[in-house]
Amino acid sequence: MKKMFLCSSFKDSYSLLSDFAGESLKGKSVTFIPTASAVEEVKHYVEAAKEAFHELDMHIETVQMAEQTAQEITHMIERNDVIYVSGGNTFYLLQELRKHRLDHVLKEEINKGKLYIGESAGSIIMAPSIEYISLMDDQEKAPELPAFQGINEISNYPVPHMHHTYLGEAAQQMIEQYQHTLALCPLTDEQVLLVTGEQAEVKSVK
Repeated sequence: MKKMFLCSSFKDSYSLLSDFAGESLKGKSVTFIPTASAVEEVKHYVEAAKEAFHELDMHIETVQMAEQTAQEITHMIERNDVIYVSGGNTFYLLQELRKHRLDHVLKEEINKGKLYIGESAGSIIMAPSIEYISLMDDQEKAPELPAFQGINEISNYPVPHMHHTYLGEAAQQMIEQYQHTLALCPLTDEQVLLVTGEQAEVKSVK
């Protein structure tokens, strides 16, 4: 059964993870995919996520997309207990996953029931399409991405960083532009879209 923890900011919401997982995460291994941050100037959230996993006493194995083969990364994803995909540029992330055919690997592992954690861009790629996020992310950072179809494991379209100091304005613009045409799921940095099978609910850190 599908189990997905789709958040806006992992460092602000990871306290909800253990309950959602329904088991002890201590000692579990995480395939850590920071690819979306590679083309961004601001990337403090990557280290913040690593610190959160450290707090949970989980072991991280980081994907180096430029240095590893698709086969090596696939084996890492299959071997480890949990998948984490960081925030950053959603278009670049999807481009690189497609280039290595890792979108298919993620889809397969998610449908086998492996816990998937997405942060911002890592959440958005699971929507039917990522085109709507162009109000927040620069499409030009992914010149080799031919289409905007997402991995399509959820029917919602996450809108991360609601009310955020810097990104909140772009998030609000998305709401205004797409509220009547897409099943938007607005998320503050303290909220998570929890997906279990075909059920989805938003939870907030108390």
